[in-house]
Amino acid sequence: MHIKFLILSWLAASSLACAQDVSLLAGSLDSHKAQERSFAAELGFSQRMNDFFSLSAEYYNEGHPRQHHRDGFTSQLWLHTPYPEHGASFGVAVGPYYYFDTTTGLGAASDYRNLHGWGKLFSASAKWHFKKRSYVEVRVNHVSTHGDGDSNSVLIGMGYELKNVPDRERLKTERPGDRLLMVQAGQAIVNSFESERAAAYGIEYRDTVTQNMEWSVTALNEGRVGLVQRKGVAGQIWLLRPFTDRTVLELGGGGYLMRDRINRNNANEASKTHLVPIVTIGMRYRINPDWRAQLSFSRVVTDYHRDSDILLVGIGRVF
Repeated sequence: MHIKFLILSWLAASSLACAQDVSLLAGSLDSHKAQERSFAAELGFSQRMNDFFSLSAEYYNEGHPRQHHRDGFTSQLWLHTPYPEHGASFGVAVGPYYYFDTTTGLGAASDYRNLHGWGKLFSASAKWHFKKRSYVEVRVNHVSTHGDGDSNSVLIGMGYELKNVPDRERLKTERPGDRLLMVQAGQAIVNSFESERAAAYGIEYRDTVTQNMEWSVTALNEGRVGLVQRKGVAGQIWLLRPFTDRTVLELGGGGYLMRDRINRNNANEASKTHLVPIVTIGMRYRINPDWRAQLSFSRVVTDYHRDSDILLVGIGRVF
């Protein structure tokens, strides 16, 4: 039930066309379990339903306390005062929080674990709105989980109201039936305390269903980290939201069929195939009518303590 609610909330907050905000916040976090402070950051999209209620979809990073690195995705229901053209507004929110926690099994950093679970995120916010669609925000967050440690954070940052892109500009973006072929390169980062990195690359094919939805198939190679090399094919459904007349924000999710290959001293090789979830946040830029540039961040979610992040930059052509 939780995962269905989270997906539906992200769909609603990402696909509706009017009165949307995007915000980026950063600050300090106090982890109860680690009993120390670290940084925190949050990237969010908010959909105003009326003068008093909004629905948000957010990525929340709780920093790097010692032996306890946690981040995740949330969708919150906001109750707030009406947003003025210029001046202050206040709000409170609550919602489910699906987290990814890199922690230890035996207390040593080399024996890390990738734990996944559900919690709740409570928030309170104060904003000062400027006349040109922007605002500054101070936010207090409290994460409540079962057994994996609560946390508090104080964040400050900026937000911007996404204007409605005129139809004449939206027609310059992809239309139903358009296809896109893109080559990508970047890094794959293992979700461990060492954050081992490897060169990664991909080839992606996309098909446009509507101006707000696409599907894709991507051949991915996450490179080699130590003795392990991983590659596979990912299929995702994408929700799109024009940010400017040239820029589109993207949210994708689907499955990743991949193979882990372990090469021990070039003699004893073993491999395993897994089907796991993948979630992606991205931004695409229209260079001209035929060419696109893209920046994406993907989280690979495993059930065998081998989560990874994939950061890719791509260039592609519409045909």
